[in-house]
Amino acid sequence: MPTIEENNDEMRYLIIALINSIYGILLLVTLRSDTTGFYLVLFIASVLTILGLVGLSLWFWKTFVTSKSSDQSTALKNWYQLAKGIDILLILGLFFRSFVLQPFLVEGSSMEPNYHNQEFLLVDRASYKFKQPQRGEVIIFQFPKNIDEDYIKRIVGLPGENIKIENGQIFINGLLLNENYLPSNTQTDVRANPEDTLNITLNPGEYFVLGDNRDNSSDSREWGTVPEKNIIGRAWLIAYPFENFGKVKNPVTNSLLGNI
Repeated sequence: MPTIEENNDEMRYLIIALINSIYGILLLVTLRSDTTGFYLVLFIASVLTILGLVGLSLWFWKTFVTSKSSDQSTALKNWYQLAKGIDILLILGLFFRSFVLQPFLVEGSSMEPNYHNQEFLLVDRASYKFKQPQRGEVIIFQFPKNIDEDYIKRIVGLPGENIKIENGQIFINGLLLNENYLPSNTQTDVRANPEDTLNITLNPGEYFVLGDNRDNSSDSREWGTVPEKNIIGRAWLIAYPFENFGKVKNPVTNSLLGNI
């Protein structure tokens, strides 16, 4: 007859198996193709689901089919030790993704020539918990018009500043902005009409962002500013393709050239 300790162990095995199965299946059911880090989440969900279903199968077989089999008891105990180790690693991985680094896939050409379509980046989520975003940094943020979409753009204007776009140039509080991270012949026009002038003063907690490909970017010229709460983090590392592998250069710039 099973001891109380053995019964407690089997109940623990069952609970762990159920948690893994249910959580894995829920992740799979709710996963969408546009989810940030789709393949990573898919991998985690698949591992949890398989791990949980194997545990449930072993527990069912041990409890209802071969309750006296020492081999089944050993198999269930080995599964439990494996499940504990994998769960701890996955929990640490999810924590790391949520608070430290997050994958991001560049889609489109709005950040050319510095970032390219289908380029895979790692996003630093931690830095902005300790410091404010700076001009020149490339950030990933939730699109203000639809927070289910993540955008990548470069910070041009900071909270409280006056931003003016006129004659293809950007002025910050009346001073010309020097954007040395762009080709020298880059012109920044107002999207609706290149001959128009855009003049806006940012409220506290608002950022003015632009794509590096000024002629082919949907950005603050079109839909307005980015609230600080929408910022996920800054681009930190180009992970793929491998020929572009390397740390992202975030040229923090306060290079204002004066009135022209």
